[in-house]
Amino acid sequence: MIQKGTFLIPADKNGVWWVSSFHIYGGFFNKYAKTGYFLKVSVKKVKNNFWLTKKSKNKSIVLLTKKEINYNNFYFKFKVNSCILLKKRLTSVGSEILGPALKKIKRKKFIYSFSGIL
Repeated sequence: MIQKGTFLIPADKNGVWWVSSFHIYGGFFNKYAKTGYFLKVSVKKVKNNFWLTKKSKNKSIVLLTKKEINYNNFYFKFKVNSCILLKKRLTSVGSEILGPALKKIKRKKFIYSFSGIL
């Protein structure tokens, strides 16, 4: 589960190393974000000579969390919290999404972007 102020690693090829969440969409009383929730994040660390600057604000969708997930009596636990930065509704900033993803995230616009789906 992800709270405000949590550091996340972007899971797509976009030139950003770290982002920090500062707003969770889905209601005023929503304190935690799970897989598939939308976040508002600020960029903390960027590769050199990249068009996305430090302190820029983007919308993102949560891809993986450290929290253990039960799926058909199988338990998945990932080592890092990761997200996908978005340009508009479901268009990702990066060209390709790296690593595993859950079926909750699989949406029409993301089908061909994933390298692997659990």
